[in-house]
Amino acid sequence: MATTTATVNITSQDLTPGMPLNINASSTLMQTGTTTGLELMDMGTGKLTEASADDQLFKSLGTADSANYVYICNNSTNTDHYMTVTINATLIGNLGSGEWLFMPWNCSDGSAEIEIQAEPSGTIDYEYAIFKSAWTLPAAGS
Repeated sequence: MATTTATVNITSQDLTPGMPLNINASSTLMQTGTTTGLELMDMGTGKLTEASADDQLFKSLGTADSANYVYICNNSTNTDHYMTVTINATLIGNLGSGEWLFMPWNCSDGSAEIEIQAEPSGTIDYEYAIFKSAWTLPAAGS
């Protein structure tokens, strides 16, 4: 059985004067309703340009109504380049150069697709990973 643990550490000595910040959070990623760890992952890299409109990055990569976790990283080194992340036309956030996102995700239907878009002009290299419970296969044609 696979075990996948996500850990985030956030520290700052000077964010608030006289009050150093130290946040350490960790979670083991489990299949929905079980104590079994997530055992599957899709991962890859890509390039976004403003001219490419958007990438429907996760159209069929997740598993409907079960545990899915998404990691996206903007690997651009140009501080002017950022990428928008949306679900069903709702802005989740902007990822500046070197920034990343990690979140749970329910890909219940086509309107739950995650889309990423480059802003402004230029090319943005990105990477992604989806941790999930099962493979979603396309329906058989008749």
